Amino acid sequence: MKYKGILILVMLVLVGGTWLFSQKDPDILKFKDIDFKPINPGYEKIREGLNFYYVEDDEIPAVNVYIIIRNGQLDDPKEKVGLASLTVKLMTSGGTKDLTPEEVEEKIDFLGARIYAYAGDEYSLFSLWTLKKNFNDSWKLLMDMIINPRFDQKRLEIEKMKELESIRRRWDRPVFAAFTLFPELIYGKDFAEVRRTTSSSINPISSTDIENFYRQFIKDREIIIAFSGDFDRKEVVNLVNNSFTGWQCIPPVKRDIPAVTLAAAPGIYLINKEDMTQAVVCVGHLGINRLDPDNVEINILNFIYGSGSFNSRITREIRSNRGLAYAAFGSVTTGRDKGTFINFSMTKNESVGEVITIMREIMNDITKKSVTPEELEVAKRYEKNSFVHMFDSSASVLLRKLINKLQGYPDDYLETYIERIEKVNVDKVLEMAVRTIHPDQLITLVVGKKEAIMEQLKSLTTGEVIELELPRE
Repeated sequence: MKYKGILILVMLVLVGGTWLFSQKDPDILKFKDIDFKPINPGYEKIREGLNFYYVEDDEIPAVNVYIIIRNGQLDDPKEKVGLASLTVKLMTSGGTKDLTPEEVEEKIDFLGARIYAYAGDEYSLFSLWTLKKNFNDSWKLLMDMIINPRFDQKRLEIEKMKELESIRRRWDRPVFAAFTLFPELIYGKDFAEVRRTTSSSINPISSTDIENFYRQFIKDREIIIAFSGDFDRKEVVNLVNNSFTGWQCIPPVKRDIPAVTLAAAPGIYLINKEDMTQAVVCVGHLGINRLDPDNVEINILNFIYGSGSFNSRITREIRSNRGLAYAAFGSVTTGRDKGTFINFSMTKNESVGEVITIMREIMNDITKKSVTPEELEVAKRYEKNSFVHMFDSSASVLLRKLINKLQGYPDDYLETYIERIEKVNVDKVLEMAVRTIHPDQLITLVVGKKEAIMEQLKSLTTGEVIELELPRE
């Protein structure tokens, strides 16, 4: 037995050695180009304003459902920010005409289903996941929530209390504070996308407000239904049609997209927080439109500049080379009119000035010199590989397609993604950097201990460091 064990060990070594010596240097390995096309969901127009998308997948006996209505937080009255979100939450947590909130929760638990509701800026989303065997009962429950919501008064008070507690603790986390206040400097406090809830906007919201919002912006509005998973398409089409027989499907009101201009003057802004040993730094300006001709290609610039983790210049210089911060990144983002160009880091008070200086230097460099072929190759490889992994389920494919369509992207946006990435060259990256990154237009927000960082900030500007009060809410 002893010798048999030795013999097996020798054989393993020999086989392992053969395998080891047969391997090639990874630097010379060649792979075929990625040939990937996202699945195109099927589509049926059930009737005017009732659109059905689907991806059939019987690998798992489960069904995902998305229901989208094109109204959301942008429809909040200025004096009642948070109304859309509360309305949508209560549709799924506040019971139905025939079921109390507790009875709804019991049914969801019994069915083993997951029902979720979310009010975004431009649309409200209701989602359902259920096992195929429980689909009919789960669907009926979801329809009851959408068509016959109760808006239970006690649940409304609970949801309001949750939001008020969130408001009370809003500034406890410095990073959250910076990410809330920096967009206000970029866009202005009254800009629809950056309005925030306050106790004065939440407290007055009543059941009547909730019901009015539901009737005006959700009930009888144009609707998108999307299914993925294990289901029979013909049966589902009939089910959807019958479920929304009395639903009028009124088209959404077309919203104007206001042109954005930089709200605050370029400069350095400080919020004093005496209890901080580290400071939060946000630096940037306006970004680009989500339908910008370079809305795919910009991801290559972002990866090299600041979103590519240890492969990006921001992270590599601030974290790896200088050891000044655990987290640091930067990117040009997209928006309805314009997104933001944002650089972020959290560093000890003593190194705030150095971090801001490094950010400025990297901005200047990437707008004046071409990136290296090696940086470009790594970025393109990453973008192509990560793109493929964005579609790891039929549900993710379906939802991404729907959101792209709602936001106005061309129908072939995903199909042409890899092809567009492959065509990016160093000249294109420089062109995009020059067009989207403007070191002379920077708004810099620092949240930290004034006593420890003020002199550093003064040394970075020829103007005044503007002190801002941390808002009460």
